Amino acid sequence: MNLKKVFLFSGQGSQYYGMGKELYENNKIFNFGMNECSEIVSAAIGKSLIEMLYDPAKKGQPFDQLLYTNPALISVQYSLYRMLQDMNIHPEYFMGYSLGEITSCIASEMLSLENGLNLSVTIAKMVEEKTPKAAMLAIMSGKEIIVQNPDIFSAFWLIATNFSESFVVCGLPKDIQTLQKSLQHEGIVSQQLPVTNGFHTPLIDAVENDLKAEIQKIQLSKGKIPIISSKDARIKNEVSHNDFWDVLRYSVNFENAVHTITNQHDCVFIDLGPSGSLATSVKYILDADSKSIPLQLINQYGKNLQTLEKFTEAFHKYNN
Repeated sequence: MNLKKVFLFSGQGSQYYGMGKELYENNKIFNFGMNECSEIVSAAIGKSLIEMLYDPAKKGQPFDQLLYTNPALISVQYSLYRMLQDMNIHPEYFMGYSLGEITSCIASEMLSLENGLNLSVTIAKMVEEKTPKAAMLAIMSGKEIIVQNPDIFSAFWLIATNFSESFVVCGLPKDIQTLQKSLQHEGIVSQQLPVTNGFHTPLIDAVENDLKAEIQKIQLSKGKIPIISSKDARIKNEVSHNDFWDVLRYSVNFENAVHTITNQHDCVFIDLGPSGSLATSVKYILDADSKSIPLQLINQYGKNLQTLEKFTEAFHKYNN
């Protein structure tokens, strides 16, 4: 089956301590990539990225400090990308979700690894210093409940559409807690994400000018592999400086981005995110008769080597 390979990069909310640890200990390519990234960002974040991420004492604790999670997410997914390259698995497209769009640009070589990682740290420092704390809630329901219940949703922004029965809202922490209780009372499942900043809302507007000024200093190149934006579902071979602000400030529509490419090709969607959440979303987006398939590389349950072996078997089954 001739499927186009689409590599997926996830954003904030998919991270956890220890992500990729078994691969770091057993896969030399992943290990090299992580060490390379750690060397770039450790001075900027004030500690070793590797020691912080793989500290056994941190396992199971909330991992939500932006200064660390931003570069950690990019580093893990970039290192997984390097590992796939070494396995002779190469994509026709990249697709990023929020912060994952920066990882897409790095992988496509529109943006250097060093500039991309340092940008993620700059974003973290500015947002943590100059914007109010916020919270995000993933809701397992159709978006029509927002219209049906305007009173309980009035204090929130719709920031992401994952698939028809999953979306994300953002608001102030106390309001999110109240909303979650209201939804629970209605029998609607929701989950608070490990994110404490108001991306994709006006809550981060205070950093717009300063952040845009920093982004303008970065050299951009034409991409070697096209990227699909989860913000506007456009397929791009190059990006502008303003695109980096836009993917942080405006809402994500992952569902539309997936439909954009599946309307043109049958695809194998390979989720390089640490939780496998994008592959799950793709599974629910695809039509019942679709020839496209989603695959995950790792997830939050550990056993990276076993998960990687399952991925390899499935990939070659559909790409022989």
